[in-house]
Amino acid sequence: MRRKRIHQAAPRGTLQDAGELAVFTENSGSVRHRHALVIAFDSEDELRKAITDHRCAYRDGQRVQEIKANG
Repeated sequence: MRRKRIHQAAPRGTLQDAGELAVFTENSGSVRHRHALVIAFDSEDELRKAITDHRCAYRDGQRVQEIKANG
């Protein structure tokens, strides 16, 4: 039997930056990504929902607004 999934609004975050990104973690050290988005969430719950659902919506942060304005 297949369960019907209730459609919920996507978790919302703020797109803080875009472009090349270096990620530092305790376990794997530094990893560089040439094409990346940095999305920040207002709560850990929203972050977990985005990870679990494999989707989110976001609004542009200040840096992204600058990137858009300057091409």
